[in-house]
Amino acid sequence: MENMKAGRAVIELLRAEQVEYLFGVTGLTTNSMVTETYGREDIKFIDTRHEEGAALMAYGFSKVTGKPSVCMTTSGAGTINLAGGISLAYKGRAPVVIISGDTAMEYIGRDGSQAFDLVNILKPLTKIAVQANTTARVPSLIRDSFRTALSGKQGPVLLDIPRDLLDKEMISDDFLKPDSYRSISRTQGDEQSIQLASQLLLNAKSPLLLAGGGVLDSEASKEAVALAELLDMAIVPSYGHHDAVPNSHPNYVGPPGARGSGEAHEAMNKADVILALGTRINQASTAWDYSIINPSTKIIQIDIDPIEIGRNYPVAVGIVGDAAAIGQQLIKHISSISPQGNSLPEWKQTFTNLAQSRLNRLKEEENISETPIMPQQVFPEFNKIFPEDAMITIDAGVAPGLSYDRLKFEHPRTMFNYVGQGALGMGYSVGLGTKLGRPNKTAISIHGDGGFLYTCGEINTAVRHNIPLVSIVLNNNCMGAEKSQQKNLHEEHYVGVNLTNPRFDKLAEVFGAKGFYIEKPDQISDAVNEAIKSGMPSVIEIPVQEYFPPAAPTGL
Repeated sequence: MENMKAGRAVIELLRAEQVEYLFGVTGLTTNSMVTETYGREDIKFIDTRHEEGAALMAYGFSKVTGKPSVCMTTSGAGTINLAGGISLAYKGRAPVVIISGDTAMEYIGRDGSQAFDLVNILKPLTKIAVQANTTARVPSLIRDSFRTALSGKQGPVLLDIPRDLLDKEMISDDFLKPDSYRSISRTQGDEQSIQLASQLLLNAKSPLLLAGGGVLDSEASKEAVALAELLDMAIVPSYGHHDAVPNSHPNYVGPPGARGSGEAHEAMNKADVILALGTRINQASTAWDYSIINPSTKIIQIDIDPIEIGRNYPVAVGIVGDAAAIGQQLIKHISSISPQGNSLPEWKQTFTNLAQSRLNRLKEEENISETPIMPQQVFPEFNKIFPEDAMITIDAGVAPGLSYDRLKFEHPRTMFNYVGQGALGMGYSVGLGTKLGRPNKTAISIHGDGGFLYTCGEINTAVRHNIPLVSIVLNNNCMGAEKSQQKNLHEEHYVGVNLTNPRFDKLAEVFGAKGFYIEKPDQISDAVNEAIKSGMPSVIEIPVQEYFPPAAPTGL
């Protein structure tokens, strides 16, 4: 049992969880903790220019590593500013632990300075939100926070600690290793359900595997591919999880969603059985109106969260559990019944034709030659020059949204996006977090001009902490989604959608980063290469024309 200053004890408890970074903005209520990182190399405080940037960095770090991350913020507005980023962690199932330094307990509930009910403010955006009421409880509450963040469907938690529980106080603790108070196990599926699902898959004539975020969370890409090959299943990733399976696989048709491919929607519509592996089958992937999934299609849904089973579509079989564990069970059981699996040459020809049709459609875009650049013109160049294992963060917005159908992903945990949360501006800070999580890999973020303006102040964070993120800004001088709607539905009454921007390359240089300005597609490769090789934070601005693409067709 060690006895030490309470603030130091918090840091040692986080180190016991193997936390490497604390993301946040320091304040009077957290100084007793953050000052304990002074001079240490094993844990560092990454001070961002805004708390939302801290939450987004934590999200990127957790999603690329699969490890928990920590935001440490001060009282009142300091913690409330996390809300946007924490909503992404909640939607994106990221184990982000928030340590909030609060006002002293005597001021809580009495309208004290910066005194807010932080627990109830953030409760809807977290798995749990609790406030410590004694110094002695702090160690167990920290351990509970990590246990909860990592269990089942992962997500953010809040631990609020009034400053008087830490300032000038002492904590005695054993600083236990995580494996002594939690077990991260892979939950297997019910055997009867495995049998029913196996028989349904073996009897299918046109099966399709919908690979969701659970495939990534449980590292089940191998199992997903093995199932698809065993049963001649078409493969479609759920929206925003295109890296769940290698996009070069012959069974891969394309991504769904409004910015995805009509070919993927057609494959889903033709399927008689869909194996929804680790996915909620949500609106972004399916439109929820049976225009994509046929009402007669039988669905086998696998999800770690029992609440999600049958939530959006009725299921023929629902299995609660870990995607990798259940994938292995299905492979074993199907192979015991039919060692060769299932051969469906007619269906395979159908979905490979759809896959080829998509590739042909995208190939035609390489013939576009316009000045200023059409946004479609940049993606063939990106696919040529981006390292295959690069970590690519796609910000919200029309121009970066073209990435969904056009960029290739071959490795898990290489695609990061707003996962249904929908907020502009997440891309830059999430990209910084991915680079800290895998410092030896290239990190690239793709933005529109509107989204980039939200959080570009964090270039300062990148420069100060030497985080060499390569950011690409597709600048069409407008808020694309909103302008498109005002054009089509509101008689071109443009309000709040036309932007007057700085030169983003020059803005980067002012911050101390590298800046590039591209006017021709054939300049892209050299700029990206130079940016990567520089080892510095870099911003590449590419002026592009306004282009408001129609949504991928769903009515089939």
